[in-house]
Amino acid sequence: MSKIADRIISIPEKVKINLGKGVISAEGPLGKSEEMSLPADLEITNQENKLSTKSVNSALAGTYNALISNLIKGVVEGHESVVEVKGVGYKVTLKEKKLEFSLGRSHLDYIEIPPKLEVKVEANKVIIRGKDKQRATSFAAAIRQLRLPNVYKRNKGIYYLGEAETIKIKARKATNK
Repeated sequence: MSKIADRIISIPEKVKINLGKGVISAEGPLGKSEEMSLPADLEITNQENKLSTKSVNSALAGTYNALISNLIKGVVEGHESVVEVKGVGYKVTLKEKKLEFSLGRSHLDYIEIPPKLEVKVEANKVIIRGKDKQRATSFAAAIRQLRLPNVYKRNKGIYYLGEAETIKIKARKATNK
């Protein structure tokens, strides 16, 4: 049995949950979230500002329990993803609604910032904030795909914050000359 499915989600006082037939949404200090559709066999109960999920399929209940928890956290605090651009000559700048990357190629790479996301550049760090966790993390993943971390050299590529220390460096091929 999933432990996440049994978790009870407490609703902060600032948040209003709109539970309709097959959909759920939340309103909080950061605004209103998008409606999330729910499967037919998922049962959500709201008692005294506490939500609980039940379903015949326990994996489904656990997944939607986590999604609803992220929905509530998004309208209260927001979600944040940070990526670092590391390497000699690697730069990132914010120009209008686009990010401009200089990643050691003959050309510059541009990524347009999606709506409903707030992006800030500090030195070589890109800070992505938004109400929707999936949007924020998928945009961070799209940025990282421009230049994946190099497994043969340390500190070259685009990393998630703190990831540079966890990547193991591969040994180079030995040459017999």
